Amino acid sequence: MNFLMKQITKLASDDILPLTCSRTGSCCFGNQVLLNPWELTLIANAKNITVREFSNLYCDFGGIRLRFDGELIFNQKKACRQYIENFGCSVYEGRPLACRLFPLGRYIQNSEAHYMFEGTIFPCLAECSEVTNLHSMTVTNYLSGQETELFEKAVDTYLGMVQNIADIAFTLLLAVIQGDVTT
Repeated sequence: MNFLMKQITKLASDDILPLTCSRTGSCCFGNQVLLNPWELTLIANAKNITVREFSNLYCDFGGIRLRFDGELIFNQKKACRQYIENFGCSVYEGRPLACRLFPLGRYIQNSEAHYMFEGTIFPCLAECSEVTNLHSMTVTNYLSGQETELFEKAVDTYLGMVQNIADIAFTLLLAVIQGDVTT
């Protein structure tokens, strides 16, 4: 098997990048956006439908992944179902953290959040070259403008809870295997 590892470029909070959005919607094409239950609720509310309706209409895997199966094509990529041509995101106020961060990624190391992007060339320069004519800003200013703080806390809390459940399940499985617990 041939596994290709993509280059990751780590960012400092004071790095200045072309992070002002040109609103062309290229980020709304061909991506994978995972949702936690809180984000699913917010995005359904933004659409003015129930969580179950939103999940059934616009998500895969029981509501944890947004569908990117829209009719529109950008660079041979299908659109998020929430993207409307010549308008943008139909649920912009309720958009999840992945959309708020784009084109940045986020990871936690030693209990501290870090930001990065995939590749060596900043993604916006590759697909939205018009951003070079817009104002650049620091990573910190971009995150503030995208109102990511509450979403980051929600994601971190959710992932912590999921990790705790996985730890408990693993502990129980080991107990069963070792005969400490009967089934």
